[in-house]
Amino acid sequence: MKNFFEIFSLPQNFALDLDALEKQYLAFQQQFHPDNSSTADIEQSILINDAYKILSAPISRASCILQLNGIDLENDSHAPKPDMATLLEILELQEMVAEIDAGASENLKKDLNAKVKSLLSEVALELENKEFVKASQILIRVKYFDKTLRDLKAKKRS
Repeated sequence: MKNFFEIFSLPQNFALDLDALEKQYLAFQQQFHPDNSSTADIEQSILINDAYKILSAPISRASCILQLNGIDLENDSHAPKPDMATLLEILELQEMVAEIDAGASENLKKDLNAKVKSLLSEVALELENKEFVKASQILIRVKYFDKTLRDLKAKKRS
């Protein structure tokens, strides 16, 4: 995996100065934008776009840090798996989403957003302490909750 932090000359930390990231991204875009550069620079522009997208989103940023430290939750059969408590929690949540009405849906979204925010704080702490396996277990929960939020939004539109 490419180290996206290096592209932007940023420390490999979960806590990032997002304003500095955006400023550097915009500067790179001016430099490598396909309208202003050669064909060879198009690949660099694509890489910069990918790096910015990943680093600007907390869940993908945490996944990136884990990958850089040998834990690929997406593509590694040896990566930590969700524990039984997490699986049961997600199963209950999925059942709730399947039967939820519009009013309760909004309350659930608020609860899930609060859980995601709280759990991301825990992920940040574990990453800072170099406790990558613990961070990966928490991030697994975050990803499930985030997917449930997206499912609720899609259900509302249909």
